[in-house]
Amino acid sequence: MNISKFLMLTWVALLLNSYSALAALNADPEQQRVHNQHGKLVWADLYSGDVEASISFYSNTFGWTTKAFAENSPRYHIFYDEGRPIAGLLERESKRSQTDQALWVGSIDTDSVADRVDLASKDDATIIMPPHDFKFYGKRAVIADPQGAIIALLELDLSNDKYQGISTQWDWAQLFSVDTQTAAAFYQDILGYGIESINVQNNSFYLVQGDMVQASVIKMPESFEQRDRWVNFVRVNDVKTLAANATKNGATIIYQPENQGIAIIRDPNGALIGVVQKEAK
Repeated sequence: MNISKFLMLTWVALLLNSYSALAALNADPEQQRVHNQHGKLVWADLYSGDVEASISFYSNTFGWTTKAFAENSPRYHIFYDEGRPIAGLLERESKRSQTDQALWVGSIDTDSVADRVDLASKDDATIIMPPHDFKFYGKRAVIADPQGAIIALLELDLSNDKYQGISTQWDWAQLFSVDTQTAAAFYQDILGYGIESINVQNNSFYLVQGDMVQASVIKMPESFEQRDRWVNFVRVNDVKTLAANATKNGATIIYQPENQGIAIIRDPNGALIGVVQKEAK
C-alpha cells in the first residue's frame, strides 16, 4: 500500500525530531526521562484474538520473550525486550472487529489519569476502561477519542522502582486522522500538548510537551480505511532485516521508504506497529 511523497517527507521529519529528542535525553538520562516523559509513549498493550500466534510472531520477529504476568492472571502476558518489560499481551475476542483480530494500544504518560479522563469524558470521549491500578507501574485508563482512535493514559508511580525497569525503546505515537485539526485540538485539551504545524497546508501537527515532540497527527491517506487510529513506533536494531523477517513470518509491510530506517508492519492478526532504526552508539 503506497503512501504519498508528502507523507514520506513527513516521516523523515518526524524521525529527525525523534532522534534529536533522544540525544537530549542522553545528557542525563534518568533526570531528563522523569522531567520530559509526560505526553510520551511509554508502554503498549497488544489485544489479540490469537495469543499464541501473537507470541510466536513477536518472539520470532522482534526477539521478544514472553511470560505470564502472574499465576492468577493467565490472560495477561508481558513481552520483554533484552530482559526489560516493553509491552503487555491480552486476549481479545476477535469478533469485536470484522477486519482486525488484534490491536496495539499505546500508553501515553501523564501526570494524573483521573483528571485527564475527566477532561476526556467532558470532551465526548468514550471511557473504555476507567482509571485502575496497573500493578507495579501506576494507574491506567483506556479511552476512545471522539473520532474513535483508541489510546491509553498511564500515570507512572515514580515512587516505585519498578517503573525504572520499563524498556525505553518506544519512540513516538502517530495518529492517522480523517480530521487532524479536530484530533489535535482534543489531545491539546486533555493532555496539555502544544501544537505545531508540520506543513503549510496546516493539516498535520506535532504534539509537543516538555519542549519535546512526543507525538504527531497526520492526515489519513485515502488508500487506507477512513477511521482514526494510532500507530506506535518502537526502536529496533535493523529495520530492513526486521521487516524482511516480519514478511517471512506472515506480516504485511504497508510502509517502508527506501533507506529511511522506518516501516509500518501489519502483523498476521492485523495489528499495526511501527519500527524505527536505533541510533548507532
